[in-house]
Amino acid sequence: MSDRLPHGVQLTKLETHADERGALTEVFRRSWTTGIEPVQWNVTLSQPGVLRGTHVHLEHTDYIAVIEGRADVGLSDLRPRLADRRAAVVLELAAEEMAGLTIPPGVFHGLYFRERSIFLYGLSHGWQPVDDLACRWDDPDLGIPWRVGDRTLSVRDASAPSLRELLAEIGDALATGPGRRAGGS
Repeated sequence: MSDRLPHGVQLTKLETHADERGALTEVFRRSWTTGIEPVQWNVTLSQPGVLRGTHVHLEHTDYIAVIEGRADVGLSDLRPRLADRRAAVVLELAAEEMAGLTIPPGVFHGLYFRERSIFLYGLSHGWQPVDDLACRWDDPDLGIPWRVGDRTLSVRDASAPSLRELLAEIGDALATGPGRRAGGS
């Protein structure tokens, strides 16, 4: 599966140590080659049928681990400078086979939960609304092969613009890379 992931997206298998008392899983170590040194950590609970996204960040990298339940993570890489390496996939993350998923800036991503789930995510930069952009989860131009049934979306995600509208808004920011948002410094 990792050969089909968008450029820069990394899947890190996590090892769980279990005995009759329970289990311990190291979720992140600074010394691992994950491509991220988080400065902020969040824990999110999602009910069955919740779809979060599709979002893209121009500045920060995400590091996600499902710690209870499971999530289908839709990924679409539309960065123009990587046109020859474009990829759109759905990857399942599950607590029983824990893994950390690194998502670099410019990779569109969303999470769909078939069951009650909890996920932990780290960010390489503190969260800022200006760096949390959204487009319609089901936009055919994303090419994400979702397997989505009934779904619950946030008001923001339900009213997100099309991919084409979002790209027109951000200009060449995907092409120029992190730290150089169109119209910014």
